[in-house]
Parts: sequence; structure tokens; C-alpha cells
Amino acid sequence: MRAHAGPDAWLMMDGHMGNNPQATWTLEVASAVATALEPYGLFFFEEPLHYTDPWGYAQLCKSTTVPIAGGECLTASYEWRVFAEQDCFDIGQPDASFTGGLGEFMAVAKMMQERGRKVATHAWGAGGSLMQNVHCGFAAPNTCILEIAPDYAGLHSEVIDGGLIIKDGHVLPPDRPGLGIVLTEETRRRYPFKPGSGEFNSVPGKILTE
Repeated sequence: MRAHAGPDAWLMMDGHMGNNPQATWTLEVASAVATALEPYGLFFFEEPLHYTDPWGYAQLCKSTTVPIAGGECLTASYEWRVFAEQDCFDIGQPDASFTGGLGEFMAVAKMMQERGRKVATHAWGAGGSLMQNVHCGFAAPNTCILEIAPDYAGLHSEVIDGGLIIKDGHVLPPDRPGLGIVLTEETRRRYPFKPGSGEFNSVPGKILTE
């Protein structure tokens, strides 16, 4: 990819919390992968370890020159503090709609800034979630990149209603009041809430039990 995209492209790799069909990556495996990636100048290496291993993340950050990113599964600033105080991430990835709202996002961003670390918004929900994170990303001085779904529709495009402007690969600051989303009765009818959907589903790395 580096040879194809050139030296200036921002390349990122996702370890998906170190999950694979055989077993979760150990620190040794994650370190070996990070070392192999060092010559390629990655912007960051996302979640090479499981989100329950702050100690492994702290050691990994010290052992490689590749910026380590993570934290999209962490909730509330008190949980983030466990990771921040051990310098587990070079780039934290809070999600305003998952971490606990805009205030908690900003608390996390400040926590990371005080440690000399950056944040990159995680935003893999619908339009309301995306716009929360866009606003927080512009408000936090240590934001390095915004995550934007590459091909959104439905609950993204309808509620955003043209309020997200991307020009030449850059997101422009929102200029609408509030989050800038528009929720109509027609949209509500088209996308009714279905119990057991969304974050209530078990997925690799987040297995929910009763």
C-alpha cells in the first residue's frame, strides 16, 4: 500500500482488538506485528490488543515507534483514566455517543492532552452519533483525525440533511445550531426501534451474556 499510495498518504491498520479465528493476539504477537510495520510510516495501528488489557497496551506503546490507537469500546472518563494514566494509547479513540456524551468525550480528550497524547474520533453509529463526534473533534485541540463512514445512507444521510460538508478530503466545521441534525416524523416511521438491535448484539470482542 505504501508503494502504491506514496510517502505522504495517511495509512492506518486495524487489529480489531487482536481478534482472529484462532485466538486473541498476545502482547508478543502485537509487538511483532508493530515491529514489522515500523518501516511503513503508519498514521496509527488501531486496537492490536483487546480492550481489557491496559497493561499490554502500555508495554506495546513503549516497544514500538508505530503510534498505537484504541479506546472505542471504553465508556466514561473513569474507565479511560485507567488507560490514560498508563499511557496505553498514543492516540485515543473516544466516541461521544458511546463514551457517555459530549462532556465525557471532552473530559477524555483533555485527559489525553495532559499526557501529550492525541485523539481520533470513533463514529460508527447513525447520523446523530456521527455529528456528536464531529462537533467534539473540532472542540478538542488535540484531535488529529475524524472518522467518517465512507458510504453512509438512511439514518445517516436523512438526519444529517446536508449538514456535514467535506471538501478536498477535509471536514468543514458545522455551522448549524446544536448538533445540526434534522429528525422528521417520516424518518422516525421509516426506522423504528427494534429491541435487540445495534449495540445490544454480540459481536467478536464484545460477547454479551445474561
